[in-house]
Amino acid sequence: MNIQTELSNPPEPVQEKWLTSPVRRVTGKLSEIRQQIPEFERRDFSLPEVPGESPRANVRLDAIVRRPFGDDKTFVPVGTVSKDYTLVTHVAVLDSVRKALKEAAVSAEETNAALQITEYGERMRLSVWLPDQYAFDPGDGEKMGMRFECLNSVDGSTRFRALMGWFRFVCSNGLVVGVTQSDLRRRHIGDLAPEDVGRVLASGLAQAETEKENFRKWRQRAVDPRAVTAWVDKDVREMWGFKAATRAYCITRSGHDAKIVGQYKGRIPTTIETVKLRRVPGTPTQSRNLFEVSQVLAWLAKERRDVQEQVDWREQIPGLLERMKK
Repeated sequence: MNIQTELSNPPEPVQEKWLTSPVRRVTGKLSEIRQQIPEFERRDFSLPEVPGESPRANVRLDAIVRRPFGDDKTFVPVGTVSKDYTLVTHVAVLDSVRKALKEAAVSAEETNAALQITEYGERMRLSVWLPDQYAFDPGDGEKMGMRFECLNSVDGSTRFRALMGWFRFVCSNGLVVGVTQSDLRRRHIGDLAPEDVGRVLASGLAQAETEKENFRKWRQRAVDPRAVTAWVDKDVREMWGFKAATRAYCITRSGHDAKIVGQYKGRIPTTIETVKLRRVPGTPTQSRNLFEVSQVLAWLAKERRDVQEQVDWREQIPGLLERMKK
């Protein structure tokens, strides 16, 4: 049996990162977000001129350089890429999103968005919340909305991606389960085509009604607490590790997140001693159906410190739920 005690002081928020780089988060209208994105250029990858030396440029690589941005008037190198690499800037991605929204008859000027961008801007995650007309209640009284996302890097460290997902209004940070199959993944080997981004958005909107029905079916599918225990100890632990499995178990059993304080030796995620942390928004005191379990997983994915892990874990949620169904 998992033993829980109360923790009087909640944990301090942690700094988000993305592959070791600190991340800055900005929210606002999509039109305002554009002003928060730096521009980049490519240059020869070479050493600076030094008296008495004869440097030459690397014939196979280029350097990607961030131009002066805001109060920072310096040029900053952010990475090296091959000569055949196509530089797709974050501004180009944002403009493609604006065009796709316009084609879908969604006002880009009034659309709320969030930007997560690394310290020097080499990696960006742009999230756009679609208007309330696309939201729905899956049956628990808490609305869910659609979110359109793009991930991009100018240094080749992250593939350009455009995808659709869902979030719950009950939590300001979003409890997300990305079950929509609309997804574009591209290496930077050719020009970014705005119609590609638009196709993802259009496909996601077309599948929305099907996904709403899937969420309702999840709410109707009861889960046996004993099955949850076995699933946590095996499947969640194998995919996400001991700590995440323990947290998943505690949330499904109490609605509260938890921290491990007991000794690992001789214990499994569902028996180790923990202390109870904050209440997870939108979760009941016990998860009784597949939808409620999905929100527990979504919370854990959203809480990852690394942006790339947030995306990767979120995409693993449908697979984890399938294992529970077996």
